[in-house]
Amino acid sequence: MGARGCEPRPGNEKRETGNVDLVWSDSMRPATLLVIIALIVAATAVRAQVPRHPAHELIVPDSAAKDHLDEMVTVEGTVVSVEISEAAPSRVFLHFGAPPPNQTFSALIVGPVLPRFPNLQEWRGKRVRVTGLVRLEEGRPTMRLTKPSQLRGAAWYVFPAPGSP
Repeated sequence: MGARGCEPRPGNEKRETGNVDLVWSDSMRPATLLVIIALIVAATAVRAQVPRHPAHELIVPDSAAKDHLDEMVTVEGTVVSVEISEAAPSRVFLHFGAPPPNQTFSALIVGPVLPRFPNLQEWRGKRVRVTGLVRLEEGRPTMRLTKPSQLRGAAWYVFPAPGSP
């Protein structure tokens, strides 16, 4: 005898699962299929919201950043100067290639996200990689950084930010 005394009717399948027999009716199949499709759609939507780096990250030198406007890339170079602007909103530029106004590329950190980036002065002279969208700002190729993970050392291994334990 099946679960709760139900016997399978013609057209229904009876499946034994240990102590309880499950009876699947033809009317349950479309509902089950709809639930599965809804779960797949929901999982796809959530996955689409998670930013992912391309499998083969495009790494360009700071001198070539101007050739990759409006592209998600990783720019590699040496930070030659760190410019701190106290004007509202406060901004910090990490300049690459040469000091301003001749820099080849700049990484920009603005306002409320600045506390996420401690010890920015210590990046001066370091070879780094920054990942994000390259845009023109004040006529120069610039990338806005919002997360510390966008800024990292460019050695063969990723070393921690200067001043961190």
